[in-house]
Amino acid sequence: MKKLLHYLAWTTAIIAICLFWMLPADAHPLGNFTINHYAGVQVATDGVGIDYVLDMAEIPAFQEINHLDTNRDRKAEPVETVQYPDQKCQEVNSHLELLIDKQPLALSLIKSTVEFPPGVGGLSTLRLSCNFQGSTELVGANQLIEFEDQFYPQRLGWREITVAANGVPIQGDFTSLSITNRLRDYPTELLSSPLDQRRIDFKLNSSLTLSEQAPPPSVKSSSRLDNALTGRSNDVFTSLITQENHSFLTILIALAIAFLWGGLHALSPGHGKTIVGAYLVGSRSNAQHALFLGLIMTITHTAGIFALGLVTLGTSQFILTEQLYPWLSVLSGVLVTVIGLNLFISRLQGTQVSHSHDHVHSHEHSHDLHHHHHHNHEHSHSPPHGDISSMKWSSLFALGISGGLLPCPSALVVLLSAIAMGRVGFGLALVSAFSLGLAAVLTGIGLMLVYAKNRFEHLPLQIPRIKMLPIASALCITLIGLGITSQALLTHPWN
Repeated sequence: MKKLLHYLAWTTAIIAICLFWMLPADAHPLGNFTINHYAGVQVATDGVGIDYVLDMAEIPAFQEINHLDTNRDRKAEPVETVQYPDQKCQEVNSHLELLIDKQPLALSLIKSTVEFPPGVGGLSTLRLSCNFQGSTELVGANQLIEFEDQFYPQRLGWREITVAANGVPIQGDFTSLSITNRLRDYPTELLSSPLDQRRIDFKLNSSLTLSEQAPPPSVKSSSRLDNALTGRSNDVFTSLITQENHSFLTILIALAIAFLWGGLHALSPGHGKTIVGAYLVGSRSNAQHALFLGLIMTITHTAGIFALGLVTLGTSQFILTEQLYPWLSVLSGVLVTVIGLNLFISRLQGTQVSHSHDHVHSHEHSHDLHHHHHHNHEHSHSPPHGDISSMKWSSLFALGISGGLLPCPSALVVLLSAIAMGRVGFGLALVSAFSLGLAAVLTGIGLMLVYAKNRFEHLPLQIPRIKMLPIASALCITLIGLGITSQALLTHPWN
């Protein structure tokens, strides 16, 4: 009974540590993927105007420019974009709905402009402005006006609607001030939970007088688009691609910086450190296993970025690039859960086999017993279902893939910048150095854990840690896998 309580205490402690370590695992910031919307509804006695702004971050802007790029230089020249704002605003118009007392009011395009402000890594962003007007006499009492923006409903981004009136009393749940200054200045404190206003309704010529109007409510925001707009500033890594003078030394320095940046990135939350740690601590791992894991992670991470780059390049219209991310998260989570369950079952069987063996040696000196068991577990106590080492390599392979499966958005920006600037080789080298840095740190953590675990196991302490550690770590991996999967499913709009 006492032994069982010992086991339970150890298992609970290890799982608690795992879950605590996993808590800050954020989704990747998807700033470079966002398409942001602002609609300013302007009400006057002669009708309703819509001041509409679309702000595309680097990756959708890259795809849009790619679409209208006739001379294939991946830049938006005035000749190529002369028709664009008008056509795009007409497309916007077809996705806007304005109703007065449930009757649709047609909007006509008054003015359209486009500009391409510089973004991260030398890529352009895109800012489209459209002015629409719906003409009608607004004189009836208590008229209900409804407006809905249905453009790019599944894209991540900030969505803001304001309402302003000129000489007409209006009442409703709205604000007349744009907190982003028409998508020019995003408030940093709200970036982790961007606005997601898609529709608004209010009453005209209400029976209330102007002085009795309810004050505009505080801004409502949705926390669903976690971290959606962070990552839109140039970091050290993305600015490397834009450096002008390319000598052997500057290229070498750039690659070293990319490597270091990848290493720092690996230390940020949510990079599989917990999984790698839990796996290596719980299994009979050596340096070879940790290095193999690092290699697989590097290859997967690099290949993931290249594949995502090709997907982005190969589609003239938007492919929902950022929608691949949650699917990759789900896939990664499922992989980890499967690995964890697989290990848990096989280790449980391994413990049962070794448990019957332990009774024979119960009179030996505890230190010798421990060494005997340590040696034996690898050979005679392998699970009945096949060799433990072959399962270990396949688990490591799957673990490496799950760890490198989520490509970093800034690495994708670097690759797309390289394509836009015609420096593909340099871009690929930077991305590879970044992935190598990422894997090197994770492998380093793994090697440290393997070394620390071996030191710990040679202490002559009588704690049932040896048998419980592998099982607890397998359980920990399973829990993390379930956590990643549910987080990906819950934080993303699957509509």
